[in-house]
Amino acid sequence: MNEPTFDELLSQFLDDAIGDEDLDRLGKMIADDESLRQRYREEVQMAEALAMIAGDDRSAERFAERLDQRLEAESQKFDFLNRVLNRSGKLAERSVIRRWAPIVAGALAASIVIAFGAGLSTGLWQGRHSAPAVANAAGGQLPEPPQPAVIPQEPVDDSVAILKQVVDVVWTGTDQYEVGDSVSPREIIELESGLVQLQFFRGATLTLEGPARLEINDPDQVMLHAGQAWAQVPVPARGFTVLTSETKIVDLGTEFGVSATPGQRTEVRVFDGLVELYEPASKPDGDMLHSLETGQAVSVDVQGRSTPLLDQVTAMPSELLLREKRSQQIREGYRRWQRWSEEFRDDPRLLLYYNFESPDATTSTLRNQASDTRKLDGAVVGGAWTQGRWPQKGALDFKRPSDRVRFHVAGDFESLTLAAWVRVDGLDRMLSSLLLTDQWDNGEVHWQFDQLGQLGLSVGGAPDVKWRYTKPLVDLTQLGQWIHVASVFDGGRQTVRHYFNGQRVGDEESLQFDGRLRIGNAELGNWGRPQWQGSQAIRNFNGRMDEFILIDGALQDAEILEIYETGNPNR
Repeated sequence: MNEPTFDELLSQFLDDAIGDEDLDRLGKMIADDESLRQRYREEVQMAEALAMIAGDDRSAERFAERLDQRLEAESQKFDFLNRVLNRSGKLAERSVIRRWAPIVAGALAASIVIAFGAGLSTGLWQGRHSAPAVANAAGGQLPEPPQPAVIPQEPVDDSVAILKQVVDVVWTGTDQYEVGDSVSPREIIELESGLVQLQFFRGATLTLEGPARLEINDPDQVMLHAGQAWAQVPVPARGFTVLTSETKIVDLGTEFGVSATPGQRTEVRVFDGLVELYEPASKPDGDMLHSLETGQAVSVDVQGRSTPLLDQVTAMPSELLLREKRSQQIREGYRRWQRWSEEFRDDPRLLLYYNFESPDATTSTLRNQASDTRKLDGAVVGGAWTQGRWPQKGALDFKRPSDRVRFHVAGDFESLTLAAWVRVDGLDRMLSSLLLTDQWDNGEVHWQFDQLGQLGLSVGGAPDVKWRYTKPLVDLTQLGQWIHVASVFDGGRQTVRHYFNGQRVGDEESLQFDGRLRIGNAELGNWGRPQWQGSQAIRNFNGRMDEFILIDGALQDAEILEIYETGNPNR
């Protein structure tokens, strides 16, 4: 008597009609042959899909919807469908399937592909038609079908507004903000002087002039504890409300100004449109006090008594005024950095100083600006010259896996400081390189972000856990903003310390390595291996870089802060 074939055994298995001896035989076949294991997986998935079709919960409408999209797949899969069906011998189900097959074959193809990709479908297969049963018969050698995938939790963001403009601000609160920062309910913005413009996600724009103290309540409401503010409220944001200790101002589509003097009065001026004034927020069901139209103004004291203001209503600060002030700030900030840059390049500790001030957008050479005799120019591979921290300044944009700057630094060093101005546009790689040496030999330095936005530094050859990472410094709300990062390996102390926007992050951590540091062949924004291996991990930086500093020595806190403050584009 001939031994049953794989197809015969599999057909019996799918029909739940296989005996123990044949089950052992099938398991051994699968365990010894990868191609049979693949067919086993396909057939199990197909059988599961057929069972789903026969179920009462599968409507004709669902399958019909996919018909037009899957005509081509239909012709290919119908033959396979019949082949499985013929083996199954389930005539009753066959009639159902034949009736539906021309319609659903394409949908099945898509379902199976999706199910395999997500690793979801096999988990639905129940009873004796389970992979573990066959695996046991094969002595545990049969690979388990894909397990249900763990669906990552979707990130959330509770912010309600962003800082659109910041001009000549002196902060007085514990928090200091930059252009592009997002703010959330319960945050308090305090400034001694200057102008801050907030843009709420529902469309309202609020300009705050210091000295002022503003608390964010929710997407439609703020509390002005003190100072002056002007609101522009488009139609989608109608109902935007400003609270003070004396009154509640509800916008009905307009432009208005508010001046709050704690313990004295609140003055409200309507530049355009209509607002309503109510009793203070301390009275949740307070009555409406006034309805103010264009050109009207009123003062409300602490007792809730209102007095019309007869002085001429002036227009709120225009966008043009803010733009002019911001343009002046940009010009002065860029000149300040240029003066510092000219002096800094004479620092004898400098190994590399790339300021990315390229004379044209086509050059493939990144000039080392350090005045030392060592000429350590970088070779730009890929990347695109673009705008840096200021409109006048250059930067390199790293996007593709090919983008990088290659350079070579000879010698060895006891301590090193690495610092860069970067704009992170995404953390979509497992590791995003800032500087990586080609190899990972004794003393070689690697500097990078991980996917959590943590900044890390390590030295090849260091024992035990080699990496020293910060807490997450960059999240989704901070993408696209210019930030300054720096890391120091202090060879004398055998420690690592990190800096973010001029401030030290976390504690100085021990990293035991008593050898000499080396760079050799290395890259900015990517990782190049010394020998071609056919493929390599993608670790290119996704973002821009417009200044990189490598110093022979361990800079101190004050020196890092000076680099940040002179280069801060929002100062």
